[in-house]
Amino acid sequence: MDKKNDDVTKEILQQINLNNQDLNSAVKEQFDNDGVEFSNHCNQCGQLGINKMCKITIPYVRDLIIMSFTCNECGYRDTEIKGANGITPQGKLFRLYVNSQQDLKRNVFKSETASLQIPEIELEMCTGTLGAVFTTTQGIVSKVLDHLRDKTPIYNCDDPYRDNKLQKVFDQLQAFHDGTQSFTLIIRDLIDSSFVSNVGEPDTDYNLQVIAFDRSEEDDDELGIDTMNTENYF
Repeated sequence: MDKKNDDVTKEILQQINLNNQDLNSAVKEQFDNDGVEFSNHCNQCGQLGINKMCKITIPYVRDLIIMSFTCNECGYRDTEIKGANGITPQGKLFRLYVNSQQDLKRNVFKSETASLQIPEIELEMCTGTLGAVFTTTQGIVSKVLDHLRDKTPIYNCDDPYRDNKLQKVFDQLQAFHDGTQSFTLIIRDLIDSSFVSNVGEPDTDYNLQVIAFDRSEEDDDELGIDTMNTENYF
């Protein structure tokens, strides 16, 4: 494999930020050997860049599609991760009680059709926020913290009460990230695409609840199911 492809693969592994060397190696091998390349125009400069796409299998979990774009003209790079599932009959909810370093190191995939909650700080991120993320529990908290700091900077208004409240949220998220405070992570996916790794596989994982649920009309509307038209499609 040439250095250019190796750099792309390293960047993908940095973005998905898995805390599992064996899984990192498996993803790298599949992407290097099975990836399909094709040209596409860069969103930044308009010149032709290279898209690389690969369907990877996460052992004991499911398939994901990783798409990576690189522009050699302006240096722009982008990585997108999607679940390989279609729209499933039911959604799925994951409730993880995080109270150890082992829980922080679990592999997590939050798809673009999933919302995220941390009840201890009354935090709820609606469907699509953060996009699709493949990382660890700790990595999810880090991305939430970065997102909030970017979107709601403190000391940027004339309301000290707001600033103090935000700072407390940031401090608690940092404590969750560092493992000094327990918390609950809830991922509610409208389709069965997200996952949280079961560290007790095949035994019962007492810190993780996985619940299938029937979508509401509002859920189907959010997915656009009621407006899909498959008649005379071809």
